[in-house]
Amino acid sequence: MRLRTLFVTTASIACCGCLHSPPSYPGAGGKNLEPASYASSLCPDLSGRYEGRGLLVDGDTVTRQAQQSLRIDYAFPFKDALEAGELQAAETGRYPQSGAINWSDRRATVTLAFASGQPVEYISSMEDKDRFVCTGRNGKIVWGGGSGTGRSEFGPNSTDSSAALYLDEHGDLMVEDHMQVHMSMLFSAIPTGTAKHYSIYRFKRISD
Repeated sequence: MRLRTLFVTTASIACCGCLHSPPSYPGAGGKNLEPASYASSLCPDLSGRYEGRGLLVDGDTVTRQAQQSLRIDYAFPFKDALEAGELQAAETGRYPQSGAINWSDRRATVTLAFASGQPVEYISSMEDKDRFVCTGRNGKIVWGGGSGTGRSEFGPNSTDSSAALYLDEHGDLMVEDHMQVHMSMLFSAIPTGTAKHYSIYRFKRISD
């Protein structure tokens, strides 16, 4: 799953305190997951067929207002921007009715079915154990990272993000995203706070 930046603005998400929050993604130290500690852990088997549209279970104010649902192909990360563009071209503006996941050796073969036309398939690789952390057969697949610095009208900022895939007690696919925007004053590096965005979507399992 790509790490999404949809609807995240420094003006619309409440700022948490006047200092930057610590980074929150695997390998960032502190209370975060350490990839090396989970190198031999099993991943949850995400195989199954799910509805193509996931519904919002929980999220911040902006997400609740603007993004009540999510496409299943946004849940599994693409190899790069080129692959993402090729898949979008193949989908020709169609919305997937379902997504079939075949999980094997840390690779998810994602097959998207549509109301009309040919299905679209791609492989989402999570083989890099330094990036993708599996916390056990009944756990999660977690990944993330930090970005470079940028600027807003208020001053310099940076972001860090994390994402997770897991199954709930009903076997539904859960997709969780968190993002932090660390803001500073216009003409200096004095931190002015961290804005936080999060979302959790559920893709219901389709029984065969």
